[in-house]
Amino acid sequence: MWSNRKRMNLSLGKMIFFLMEEVPNTRLEATKAKEKRDKNRQEQAGHIIRKLKQELSALGLSDDSLALEHEHEISYTFKSERASTGPEAVDCFKEKTPCDTEGLASGKTEVAESDVESHSMVEHLVKSGSLVVHVEKDSAQGEVGDIELGGLFLEDASPSEILPPDILKVQKQEKIRRLSEKNLDKLDGIWKKGDPQKIPKAVLHQLCQKSGWEAPKFDKILGRGKIFSYTVSILRKASGRGKNRKAGGLVTLQLPDQNETVESAEDAQNKVAAYALYKLFPDIPVHLPITEPYTLLIMKWMEGESSTNLEDSEKNHRSGFVDSLLNDNSSAATASVDVTDYKCLQNIGRLQENRNSTIACHQQFSQRETYIKERESADLRQAQHSKMRTQRYQDMLNIRATLPIAALKGDILKLMEEHDFLVVCGETGSGKTTQVPQFILDDMIESGHGGYCNIICTQPRRIAAVSVAERVADERCEPSPGSDGSLIGYQVRLDSARNEKTRLLFCTTGILLRKLMGDQSLSGITHIIVDEVHERSLLGDFLLIVLKNLIEKQSTNSSGKLKIILMSATVDSSLFSRYFNNCPVVTAEGRTHPVTTYFLEDIYDQIEYRLASDSPASLTDGTFPKGQILQRDVVTNSRGKKNLVLSAWGDESLLSEEHFNPYFVPSYYQLCSEQTQQNMKRLNEDVIDYDLLEDLICFIDETCDEGAILVFLPGMSEINYLHDKLVASSQFGGPSSEWVIPLHSAVASSEQKRVFLRPPGNIRKVVIATNIAETSITIDDVIYVIDCGKHKENRYNPQKKLSSMVEDWISRANATQRRGRAGRVKPGICFSLYTRHRFEKLMRPYQVPEMLRMPLVELCLQIKLLSLGYIKPFLSEALEPPKVEAMDSAISLLYEVGALEGDEELTPLGHHLAKLPVDVLIGKMMLYGAMFGCLSPILSVAAFLSYKSPFVYPKDERQNVERAKLTLLNDKLDGPGNTNDIDRQSDHLLMMTAYKRWERILTEKGAKAAQKFCNSFFLSCSVMFMIREMRVQFGTLLADIGLITLPKDYQKNAKKIGSLDSWLSDVSQPFNIYAHHSSILKAILCAGLYPNVAAGEQGIVAAVLSSLKQSSSSASSGRTVWFDGRREVHIHPSSINNNSKGFQYPFLVFLEKVETNKVFLRDTSVISPYSILLFGGSIDVLHQTGQLIIDGWLKLTAPAQIAVLFKELRLALHSILKELIRKPENATVLNNEIIKSIITLLLEEGSIPQ
Repeated sequence: MWSNRKRMNLSLGKMIFFLMEEVPNTRLEATKAKEKRDKNRQEQAGHIIRKLKQELSALGLSDDSLALEHEHEISYTFKSERASTGPEAVDCFKEKTPCDTEGLASGKTEVAESDVESHSMVEHLVKSGSLVVHVEKDSAQGEVGDIELGGLFLEDASPSEILPPDILKVQKQEKIRRLSEKNLDKLDGIWKKGDPQKIPKAVLHQLCQKSGWEAPKFDKILGRGKIFSYTVSILRKASGRGKNRKAGGLVTLQLPDQNETVESAEDAQNKVAAYALYKLFPDIPVHLPITEPYTLLIMKWMEGESSTNLEDSEKNHRSGFVDSLLNDNSSAATASVDVTDYKCLQNIGRLQENRNSTIACHQQFSQRETYIKERESADLRQAQHSKMRTQRYQDMLNIRATLPIAALKGDILKLMEEHDFLVVCGETGSGKTTQVPQFILDDMIESGHGGYCNIICTQPRRIAAVSVAERVADERCEPSPGSDGSLIGYQVRLDSARNEKTRLLFCTTGILLRKLMGDQSLSGITHIIVDEVHERSLLGDFLLIVLKNLIEKQSTNSSGKLKIILMSATVDSSLFSRYFNNCPVVTAEGRTHPVTTYFLEDIYDQIEYRLASDSPASLTDGTFPKGQILQRDVVTNSRGKKNLVLSAWGDESLLSEEHFNPYFVPSYYQLCSEQTQQNMKRLNEDVIDYDLLEDLICFIDETCDEGAILVFLPGMSEINYLHDKLVASSQFGGPSSEWVIPLHSAVASSEQKRVFLRPPGNIRKVVIATNIAETSITIDDVIYVIDCGKHKENRYNPQKKLSSMVEDWISRANATQRRGRAGRVKPGICFSLYTRHRFEKLMRPYQVPEMLRMPLVELCLQIKLLSLGYIKPFLSEALEPPKVEAMDSAISLLYEVGALEGDEELTPLGHHLAKLPVDVLIGKMMLYGAMFGCLSPILSVAAFLSYKSPFVYPKDERQNVERAKLTLLNDKLDGPGNTNDIDRQSDHLLMMTAYKRWERILTEKGAKAAQKFCNSFFLSCSVMFMIREMRVQFGTLLADIGLITLPKDYQKNAKKIGSLDSWLSDVSQPFNIYAHHSSILKAILCAGLYPNVAAGEQGIVAAVLSSLKQSSSSASSGRTVWFDGRREVHIHPSSINNNSKGFQYPFLVFLEKVETNKVFLRDTSVISPYSILLFGGSIDVLHQTGQLIIDGWLKLTAPAQIAVLFKELRLALHSILKELIRKPENATVLNNEIIKSIITLLLEEGSIPQ
């Protein structure tokens, strides 16, 4: 028998299986011999069993592995034969894990082999002399009597057998479990369990950095036509000493199979990066942090290596192994087997799952998943049918059926089935936002596929995602989103309500983009609905590029295709249809009642309004800059006082002083009253008239029918100002004040819900909102809309080199949307606070896309973070691509700040900046502030620079404002730091101090005291509140990337802005230990704002100065003349440094440049030479003259030794900061001696008398 098997030339795996198979067979033979009282055959069988066990032991297989109960075998075989998709299959999986192949082997053990074969085998071994039986009868009897029947044994597949891809996928889970037990710590700072997986290029780049190697370079292999094929080259540094020394040098790798299919250049680079990870880091589980399908590639290469080793060992040991069994039963026969080799083979063999067992395991796993999905689908269908029998749900269905979009349900579902993309246009009130997602969900549930349904609907704002989710859950008669029994959920920043049963998720665009970072194929998602695409936000247009590319990659996949639906209220449908391969467009009419529109001239006539000459909206008061709307945050009743004074002095002629509105056309207003024409002549259309707003709201409340009023204002400060003005009035004070409701993105979710409630019968609800109420949410009881015609818009200021919020006129499309908010339940009225001429002639038809008017720096970072390829080719695929100059400018800045290096590779700093939704300069300042222990004041500066200055300038009180600023600067920061002359020469320190004092008063004495403080120091209280919220937002962003750790009770206090801000201000926190040292603070300002630097004559290289210097009035008057490297500049009159005549150092950092008749610098701070040396540009050392030249034009004087020392110190600092950014948990200054030394150096410089 054995000789026959040897001649069969079986693989080692099969020979092991057949060997193990004989144990239960021989036990069965022994049992039958015992029943027949044939002791001789019992003894023979017992000896054979012992021999088999010895040989199995030599292979590293213990006797315990053979002792599976016969009853379990029968039970499992029964279940496998049934191949059930019912509950039995699920129970089977509960009993064993999917890859526990010893317990899940589906092939039946051949215990039913015929008695003839078993008998012949034993007889053959005895007659041939291969086995000589010498056993005591009693002992043999006892052993045979103790023989256990049954047991399952696995058949090891031959290493040369190729496993199909679906088997490899199942095998991977067990292999990862085993391989990940070792050296997982070597991935510290790169990836840990629970983190989203990354593409191989990103992991390779980080491991090379961690190893001190050069960044990998990818080069296309020429001569391969259209085939994407790349090599990767890495310059490694030598490491170790003696025998442990590892040589360095350049290594270049390419895929072993160059004919492997690749989808794109990016895919080819990732595949060769995965191969580099496999070859260069064999002791690290590099398969864990990378995404599919690259994990499977590494596993395939590992399996191929194991197969080669196993085949070699099999070839060498097979005949000796079989011969050892056939030889005389001496100890030498067993010893002749290399036990160590076989144990190694056994360990390697564990990585090779039995083919039949793995197929059965995979089938069981698939059956289990299918069963779960099918059972969920059936449950959802049953629950849906039960719900449809309830009266409440029927009533809701009837209401939903009246929406215009309902008539298009069949068309939408049919077109979605036939196309990958669909554009749905619906006017205001059509119901598209709430109904289209439900059409898809209901259809999948009814068709029996609800368990597979996974819909994501993006909204441009957090409040919209939350409110729409709650509305949809209510329409479905389900509990609140995320609750048990609800299929609806939402996820926004810092707030989430979802569970494993969620089938329809509403989220912001940023949330979906973050999901793409971990899963670029969006596996498991069936539908993505992008709502409000007409807003053309930067991230929205970016998402469209990603989704288009994703669908194109999926086009060859016949099943499981992702479907994309674009929805908008007002959209150029042909533009989107062309972009998405001429996809179909469905348009729904709006369901609004007639809306009457009154323009500004009509409103003036209707309420008989007189524009006061001293009103901010009047051109007679020409001292205020364009866009200045608030003179104080204190609500006063001083309007028209100038008119009264002039009339009392008998000088009424001054009242008719001519100041013409440049947009005033007399013929447009011939039918208007004389007063209205006078108003229009001197109207400053760029300024919001709050007196008119108050009068108009009161007029509506007094004369119009019931119904809520919705007021559109551009921003939070404007909303707060009108709110305070109304609640201070007699008409909306008292109980009515609770129904004057602000609505903007900073309002807490719980407070946002109040806008949807109905007030008592005798009170009118007034909602004051930003454009968030334009399309994102619908307030059903609104009858009256007041539209100021303004909104805040992100724009790029080339002088400032920062993105900023600019107040500007809305487009006609926006105005139409706002008008449509009225008349949802009955005919409405829209009061437009702009002229008919502006609406018809001056307003843009559509809003300019953000991609064409905003800096692209943050978007470029996202492109690199998602590994979407080179920046310019990717952005050129946009719906309306940005200009090449804008892309070049963004890329250049990213290199300049250190976010990119090499061939557009992200640095560690770049990785963190990509996760901070702020300007890169401000983001860099925040990162350095956290690492250098001065976070709280830097957060304040970052917030002010991102928003606006808190100071207001009432007429004729500029000198009082300047005195108030100096008084604030004399206030010492917390701690032992001193306030000296250089501290008084910083607008940024002034911002820090103003906020710190306000925050302390607010915390200790309350809001009224804080308001009084603001009044005394000419500060905007609403701006200060906004800064507080921005500080908390910035702080949580830094916590997200690991630079700080939020308090343990953060989740409980997540909505308590004040408590979180107080915690961020706590000087006992490690990130604030140097918050009171101005020298550290200004050094960090330099780190963030550089290269926005100006220098006096003493700080400029002579050759450069001679070409820049020009005669100026400031020079003749003895004042410092400043240059920015290209020309003379001047400090802005609003800066604290404007009136300074002597400066401690000849260097300034600034926020922005403003050019009028001169070039002015806003928000300046004097900085020290050490700050320039540490955080400035490139350094050249002139040893003979003892000078340092920074960026070719700034000059410092120092001994050559000091200069060289600073240069080396900067290199060390750069290396340390890269390591700290790579490992944020080490970001505290207490853990790094280099940073502590730098801090000491800066503190000593600050204490040196000048």
